[in-house]
Amino acid sequence: MKKIVIAFGIIILSAFVIFYLLKNTSKGIMVKEEPTNINNASSTNKMEKVDKNQTDSSRYVDYTKTSFNQVSDKKRVFFFHAKWCPTCKAANEEFLQDSEKIPTDVVLFKTDYDTEKELKKNYGITYQHTFVYVDSRGKEIKKWNSGGIAELITNTT
Repeated sequence: MKKIVIAFGIIILSAFVIFYLLKNTSKGIMVKEEPTNINNASSTNKMEKVDKNQTDSSRYVDYTKTSFNQVSDKKRVFFFHAKWCPTCKAANEEFLQDSEKIPTDVVLFKTDYDTEKELKKNYGITYQHTFVYVDSRGKEIKKWNSGGIAELITNTT
């Protein structure tokens, strides 16, 4: 009886794994392990299947101190992203594919959860897929967890 239960469990687990793999490969999702520069539309990243023509690089950018300081007249939001986080990957794909839906008065900074330790400490970030809306000096206005463009719009208006 135990062997039947174990065999049945293995079959179900295998079915879920196969379904997951088929679902993700049918969408053409391939993730490159190194960070990519969202701003550089001319870079050729063969692993990502993102239409660069759809990406508005002025609304969704990689965080650097320089890029943050260059924004003067727009709302600033940190998106604490981890390349190993499945929900972060899904949100990142939405932001890349539908960047024109990000309000024109908002800049979303893709902020590396694993390397930006000082920012995490400063804003009390305890897990990835956290958003922090800040003023021009970097003072927190609002913080929320998870979501995509709809939540970004709701939390910055």
